[in-house]
Amino acid sequence: MGIFLPRDFPSRVLNFINGKSNLPLTQKDEIIATFYIFGKDHKVNGELEITNAKDIARKTMEQLARQVKVLASNPISMNQELLRENFNKRSMQILIDSNTKNDNSKISSDITRRISRDPTILSDCYAWHIAYYKQDYFFKLFNPLRGTDLPPGLIDQLEGRMVMLGFNVKNSAKMSYEDPIIPFLEWMKEWTK
Repeated sequence: MGIFLPRDFPSRVLNFINGKSNLPLTQKDEIIATFYIFGKDHKVNGELEITNAKDIARKTMEQLARQVKVLASNPISMNQELLRENFNKRSMQILIDSNTKNDNSKISSDITRRISRDPTILSDCYAWHIAYYKQDYFFKLFNPLRGTDLPPGLIDQLEGRMVMLGFNVKNSAKMSYEDPIIPFLEWMKEWTK
């Protein structure tokens, strides 16, 4: 899971965690978009794996809907200091996990990057944003992507994988793109450089 719009979202998350900025991390009219990739290592092969990926995607959407409903109905859960504290706890978990995996050797230089792109933190940010602005949202799940439909530089990363994208608008007609996958592919091209 990740957030690909706005493009500078990871730095906004870090600024919030470090107390350099406050919520909301985005403007009301700003698109915030998430992605989920299924079959990352071995692609999604066969009807059973496609069905399993669709089931996971459905459960993910249901979980987000529950999280948004809880946030919207409970003003205390929208408290930014509570969210910042939760993010700091999660950051500590990532740090401890990094130390354990590295046998207490030097902490890897990518720890800040891992924190700013942590799926738990990003999922909470996405749900908070939707609840705060009382926005509609939609998800689109793409069946296993074909190499012929992908830009040449992304075939190795995405061919045969299923992708689910989520946006904080009611439907794709509310977007400035012909297809919701276009901004994701643009971001992936930049990200993989």
